[in-house]
Parts: sequence; structure tokens; C-alpha cells
Amino acid sequence: MGAQMNIKNQEAVELAAELAEAEGVSRTQIVLEALRTMKQKREVEREAKIQRILQYCRETRAMMSPETLALDINEFLYDEYGMPK
Repeated sequence: MGAQMNIKNQEAVELAAELAEAEGVSRTQIVLEALRTMKQKREVEREAKIQRILQYCRETRAMMSPETLALDINEFLYDEYGMPK
């Protein structure tokens, strides 16, 4: 027998059955589609968050002085041998 999953929530069972009947597919297919949809939504939200962070970084960089942008952060973090200070 293949993989199994037990759903112990009555509302979830009823919703899956109702949607499966309305769509003319199995409950397994309904659950699979719901999971795929949730995963895709999560990926879209993650990408949007990354884009917001990148935009924030671009805006912050635009506000920095040329002197600040010219600083070499490695000089502050590492000694002449490449070891952390």
C-alpha cells in the first residue's frame, strides 16, 4: 500500500468530501491541490518579501554618502592575516 495520512478533524474531512464531490475528483486530489496552492502562495509571498528587502537596501544605499560607500568593511572585521579581529 502507498503512503497514508489520517485526517482527524471532522470539518477537514467534510470539506474535502464536499469539494471532491463538487469537482468530480477524489479527496486525495482535493487535498493535493490545496497543498500545492498553499505552497505556491507561500513561494509567491517569500519572493515578494525578498523584493521588498532588496528595494529597502537600494533605497538605503542611495542615501549613503560616497565616503560611506567607499569604506572597506573587511578592514574593520579582519586583521592583516585575514583573521577576525
